[in-house]
Formats: sequence, structure tokens, C-alpha cells
Amino acid sequence: MIEKLNHLEISYKSNLDLKKSSYFQTGGIINLAIYPDTIDKFLSLVAYLSAKKYKYSVFGWTSNCIFKKDTNLEIVIFSTKMRSLTFDNFVYAEAGVMLPKMCNILAKASISGFEELQGIPATLGGAIYMNAGCYGNEISRNLISVTILTKQGHIKEMKKNECNFGYRYSIFHEIDAIILSAKFKKNKGEKNALQKKILELHNHRHFILEYDYRNVGSVFVTHDIYSDLAKKNLVYRFILFFIRFFIHKIFRVKTNSFLNSVTFSFFGLNRYINIVSIKTMNVLINNNTDTRLLEEYINDVKSLTDNRVEIELI
Repeated sequence: MIEKLNHLEISYKSNLDLKKSSYFQTGGIINLAIYPDTIDKFLSLVAYLSAKKYKYSVFGWTSNCIFKKDTNLEIVIFSTKMRSLTFDNFVYAEAGVMLPKMCNILAKASISGFEELQGIPATLGGAIYMNAGCYGNEISRNLISVTILTKQGHIKEMKKNECNFGYRYSIFHEIDAIILSAKFKKNKGEKNALQKKILELHNHRHFILEYDYRNVGSVFVTHDIYSDLAKKNLVYRFILFFIRFFIHKIFRVKTNSFLNSVTFSFFGLNRYINIVSIKTMNVLINNNTDTRLLEEYINDVKSLTDNRVEIELI
């Protein structure tokens, strides 16, 4: 295996510690982590692994993944070095391009339509898979097509309307395929205005989102986790209205720390109070907590709200 990687000129790391390398900083060991830097190398690698019947996984930056403490993986291919980005008649980007960098580069080139996505810490492939979005914009808005590698080893270009995009959803949740690259519309914008907007949204994100603790963003697919809890409980609905109107609006309390405390007490979730962000109970934080507790929290809240889980628990 190592001989083949050296022959293909693909970099790799042995015994990679997920506690240090994954975004949420939990998990066990990856025996062999592989980093192809071109799509051609990626395809050659996958063809070799498939021919040898090696089992492998493919990840981007793992910013939407929580690895359980006992998770150990044999072979993982990371797309993070596959980051070609060009913009001639359209914008072309490979799966490993980091979304924040892509948005900044396009803004500097006076290309609009991506400013709202600048603060999402994801590779392009992961963003397309989840149809990532923020401030009313989604990665699929200006998308033309996605190029994938099918389970059968074929390269296929899928048009936007074939991808079945929805709120934090795409067809790639259902089919066994690997996202390789994507094409987007090249919309003209004004450089200074685009960069100003990115800066304003960047500052706003730091005000409303969790940045003090390591986290993977929203856990559940919802606009408002508290309102989802209130749908099934009339008493809590009144409590939520009271806190949001009197505590948040009148007294201008800027965090959900008090709301979290009341909510967790009301639903018997007190043992989870220290593993969620004070800004929203929809964000789990890495507070040196056993990942089993995180998993139990996800299952309990999921049963209370019937929400689909947005993060990958591995």
C-alpha cells in the first residue's frame, strides 16, 4: 500500500490521532490517512483500493462530524488537498476547496453570490452534500452541476435539478457516490461591496454563534430548536414566550444560558447542560465530555422534536 502511494506521489500519515486532527477533536486512530492533491490521483487511488478490496472512508475537513471516543478507522482519504479553483466562463472548484477561502477569493475577483457562505467552516464537497447555507443563501443557489464518482467507478456530471436540494439536504444523502468537483454561475459584483458584506457578516456570526468552544455547528435540522420543543408541549410554549419576550427582548439578555437552564430542567435534560453552547442548545461543545453523553443527548432531543440530525456521528 505504501509502495503504491509513493508511486502515485500521494502524501499520507500513519496512526493519525483523531483527537488532534478532527475538527471536534474526538475519536480514536486512523491507521492510514491519505491526501491526494489532484482528482486524477484520487481516482487512481480509489481504483487501486477497490481492486484490492480495501475498505476505506472519504472525508473533507470533518467539520460536520463527531467521532466517538472508540472510533478507529483503517483507511481514510481526505479531500482537503484537492483544492483547484478557477473562474473563466463559470466558477469551477474541486471538493477540497475550503468554503471560506473560496468565498474570499471570489469576492476579490468581483464575483458575487457566495458572500453569505464565507463563515461556514467546510470543504466544498461537504457543503454540497449538506446544501450548507447561511443568511438566506445556500451553496446550491448558483450551482450549475456536480461531478461525482459513482459506486460503480464511473464519473458522472449531475445537473442542479438532479441533486434534489432541500433544507440541509441533497440526493447525496441517499446515493453511494463521492463528490469530486462543482461548477457555479459566475455573477458579476462590485469588489469593495462584496468584501464589506463579508466582513459585516463575519462580525455578526461571531456575535450570535459559538466560538469559545470547539463545536461542529447545528446538530439538528431546524431553524429554531426551542420552538420545535414547544410544538408538542403547551406549557413550555408559554414558558418560551415569556422568556423570549421579557428576558430577551425587554432586558436584552444576549445568550440563551437562562433559557437552556429552564428548558433542560423542564424536559429532564439537566445532565446535558454543560455540553451545549450558551448561545443555543442546538450546538454541542467539546467540554472534555465522554462522546457517549453527546450521543445520548442527540437521541433524547431527537425523540422530543422528531428532528433530522445534521451532523454525522461516527
